[in-house]
Amino acid sequence: MELSRFRELLGEPAVNGDVELDWRALEDRTGIELPDDYKRFVSAYGSGCLNDQLYLFHPRGADGGDGLRLEYLWADAGSAYAHLSRNVPDLYPYAVYPAVDGCLPIARSSSGNCVFLSPPKAGGQDWSIVIDMGEWVEVSLSFTDFLWTALQGGLDIPILEDEPSFEPVGALEL
Repeated sequence: MELSRFRELLGEPAVNGDVELDWRALEDRTGIELPDDYKRFVSAYGSGCLNDQLYLFHPRGADGGDGLRLEYLWADAGSAYAHLSRNVPDLYPYAVYPAVDGCLPIARSSSGNCVFLSPPKAGGQDWSIVIDMGEWVEVSLSFTDFLWTALQGGLDIPILEDEPSFEPVGALEL
């Protein structure tokens, strides 16, 4: 899905849009190549909050309280989900990064729910979206298709409600 469609809902992107600059170091460090549509969206819009409900994180988010740094989300969620899945494995059916083939947290809702990118499964299936809202839901859409559908109110999951909006949050490191 082209980013131009999001402009009508969220306004003009305010960040550099430099996918290479934003993602190369993270992908080299982790050995994970993330989906292009996700990288293009985050590189264009940056870290911020959708509909005052869902916080998106950026790989170059500033350290400390001034940024939504993606690797910090990965570390926090990975630690929390590893602990929870050991204690109550039936409630946590998806592995979370840094577990092998674990889902990668990319956003957190204002109520603490997590949105993940689920890596392709054996057999060539594309990346999909997994949401933990107390119950786990897998949505077989690309990131931008998921986001577009959610912003349009087309999901049965109340992850994004109200009028579409995007507010930049935090700063990006150079």
